[in-house]
Amino acid sequence: MRRATEVAAWLSRTSQRRWLTLIFVVALCVRLAYLLEVRGTPFCEVLLGDAANYDAWAQQIQKDWIGREVFFQAPLYPYFLAVVYSVFGHELEVVRVVQVLLGSLSCVLLARASCVFFSKRVGLVSGLVLAVYGPALFFDGLLQKASLDLFLTTLLLHWLSRIELGASRKFPALAGVTLGCLALTRENALVWLPCLLAWFALRPGHARASSTLRRQIAPFVLGMGLVLSLVASRNYLVGGQFFLTTSQFGQNFYIGNNAQADGTYQSLRFGHGGARFERQDAIELAEQALGRPLNASEVSHYWSARALAFIRREPVRWLRSLGKKWFLVWSAREIPDSDEPLVYADESTTLTVASALVSFGTVCPLALLGALVSLRERRRFLVLHAMAVTLAAGTALFFVVARYRYPLVPLLIPFAVLGGFEAWHWFRGRQYRQLAIAFGIVLVGVGVTRLRLVPVESPRATAYYDLGVSLEQLERPSEAQVSYRRALSARPDFVEAHINLGALYARAGKLDEAAEHERAALRLAPDDPLAHANLGNVLLEQGQLGEAAVHYLRAQRLDPHLTQARDGLAAIREQIR
Repeated sequence: MRRATEVAAWLSRTSQRRWLTLIFVVALCVRLAYLLEVRGTPFCEVLLGDAANYDAWAQQIQKDWIGREVFFQAPLYPYFLAVVYSVFGHELEVVRVVQVLLGSLSCVLLARASCVFFSKRVGLVSGLVLAVYGPALFFDGLLQKASLDLFLTTLLLHWLSRIELGASRKFPALAGVTLGCLALTRENALVWLPCLLAWFALRPGHARASSTLRRQIAPFVLGMGLVLSLVASRNYLVGGQFFLTTSQFGQNFYIGNNAQADGTYQSLRFGHGGARFERQDAIELAEQALGRPLNASEVSHYWSARALAFIRREPVRWLRSLGKKWFLVWSAREIPDSDEPLVYADESTTLTVASALVSFGTVCPLALLGALVSLRERRRFLVLHAMAVTLAAGTALFFVVARYRYPLVPLLIPFAVLGGFEAWHWFRGRQYRQLAIAFGIVLVGVGVTRLRLVPVESPRATAYYDLGVSLEQLERPSEAQVSYRRALSARPDFVEAHINLGALYARAGKLDEAAEHERAALRLAPDDPLAHANLGNVLLEQGQLGEAAVHYLRAQRLDPHLTQARDGLAAIREQIR
């Protein structure tokens, strides 16, 4: 109680409020500087992958706030966008500024929470570290839910710190509401529910179990239940099926747990990595396999059943894959899905410097040291340990991309700061034995974060390819051609870039260039049905009907549902007549 009183008094002092204000200002200035640098660049102007999907979804929400289908993707961020659009209009720059403000506030929330769970100096430095954390700048500038993930995670930590200080029962309710909202942006945050319930029940020096249930656990569960019940009721109303959050569990579980899984995101159909394909491919492939129309629940069950069948059939291989994904969670590499931080850093000195100074690869090894140091007072930090471990495990159970592990960052930064302070204390006190052990621990952490567990393809090539796909969708073919050529310049064996560039050349009437790229794709991937069909189209235009028919037939054998092959063969038959 004495410590709680001291911390509460410290937080109320004017001088300490100035420190928190300084953290907010530093975070805001760094983020605004980054936005000014990347403003107007192609990657900032054109929305890629999930960002394009969220933008379109938000505009649809403005026309119909309830919707007509069960949620397939987490819904909170599109609704957040819809609210911003309704107030300010369809202004992407405004969205980015709002996210920058939320990101800056997240730094203050982390500082306040860390002051309570750790110490005043650990709290303040943690806020400053998050203020200049390179990936945080990058995510706050994207139309992606990662920015909302960070804000909700730090807000949850803030409410937990108020509970730690013995505040009123409204804070457990607010913590429950916040966790419920976080589950609507990052579903695996639900793994924190048992951790937090155990923390409420087992906190040292707590009152009777009945009092704990009434004053903390019940408000917490009711707060979270209120948020999730609204979404579950909405899903049932529009789809006639019960889904607590979304219907994509089965598909995502299968992507991370099948014989070809490598621990990262792999689309169900080759070359269909965009968000616009995910739901369609999951439904079509499941219905083709079972031979009948399926509802959302049946589709999810089909994919989860396939994943479980793989686990039962090859348990050793699955355990090896799970172990690999566990280490991928802690990788220094920011595994992208659609947006690549390196191409943004090419345009921004601020992001380049921030990423060099503070990144996951620098935070994680120091956090390992801090976590081990904190074991001396493990009961005090147990909830934070449990939250970090369970979220990492919840991520590894599916597949790993940088955005999915991002909520770990505000949990790790205070431990990293604690580890740094302890090492500095040992250095000043000439405690060289402890310092040597600390160095060894950090060195182990560095080694783990730099394990090469998946092939590192050219990230810039993928980024330019994704930009080309988005430019095609926006009907800007000449710019898309430039992006595909840049992708191939960075990675000449990029099959999908050859296929798409060849198709663009064909539509532009450059048939020789088109044929060259489609043949290049087939040399790299001889069984790609789309490359065969595209080459068939080019040969048909050139009047080479026999060779065109060969490629159409090969495409049809590889993918019986490919309409290009069917239509091409029909065109050949029409010409022969």
